[in-house]
This record gives sequence, C-alpha cells and structure tokens, in this order.
Amino acid sequence: MISNLALAGHETCSPVDGADTRLSSSRSGSLSRPADLIQIATTTSPQFVRRAIAARAARQRYFASELFADPAWDILLELYALECEQRRTSVSKLCVAAAVPSTTALRWIDKLYADGLLSRSADPLDGRRVWVSLSPQGLEAMLAYLESISMFGVPL
Repeated sequence: MISNLALAGHETCSPVDGADTRLSSSRSGSLSRPADLIQIATTTSPQFVRRAIAARAARQRYFASELFADPAWDILLELYALECEQRRTSVSKLCVAAAVPSTTALRWIDKLYADGLLSRSADPLDGRRVWVSLSPQGLEAMLAYLESISMFGVPL
C-alpha cells in the first residue's frame, strides 16, 4: 500500500506497511539539507511523473515515435503515478497509456510481471477485467530511481 507523504508542501509517493519511510543513506547519499529533501519530494511526486509522461509524449511532434519507443518505461511511469494518486488501472487501459500496439504492451506487461515489478489481480465484479499495479518491489525500485536522479538534477 502507498500513502501520500507531505514534505515541505510537496506530495511524494512512499511505501508504508511498517516500512521505514526515511531515506537511507546507502540509497540516497547524504541528505542533511532541507533542499535535498524538497528536491526528492518534487521528483517523486505524481505531478512530476505526469509532467515527465507529457514531455515524453511531446517528442512525437518532432520525431518519429519509433525513435523513442520504450513501452516498459512508459508502463512503469504510468503505474507509479497511479499508485501515488491511489488509483488503479486495468490491463486494457494500461495498453492505451503505453501508446504502443496492444500486443506490444501486453508482451511488456508480461515481462514486467515475470520480473516481479508488477502485480495482477482479477476484478471480482467483472471477470473479463484484470487490474494491474506496481508490486512492492516495483514501487521500491521506482521510488529509489526517482530519488537517485533527484540528487543529480537529471530529468526523466
């Protein structure tokens, strides 16, 4: 499960379930300044990730979409943002969000699931629908990655 954590006025996505939500020095380096924490809160927020998704989509106005096809990353970004917003999505909607043919998106969803980064659950109200989300391992990896790039000031 995920909760939104307010840090210096910014929302951030952080694991709970009894896990230590403090940043570990081994994962994120020395974080003694409040500015470091604000930068991490900004780059781990769902708003930041949504802006990154929009920026990635904007490239298609200038370049052929095949140049930047990265469905696995698009899927992970979308699921991270949804997790932070405490929303869920179905496999079919995730295929649309990945902006690739359904067969390609399904292949990547299967791969990410096999790698332990995604979880699937059947919809008890509609047997045709399957919900997809980041697994605890996938969420931790996304959060760690977003924290790590904040230390370098590198955009997605």
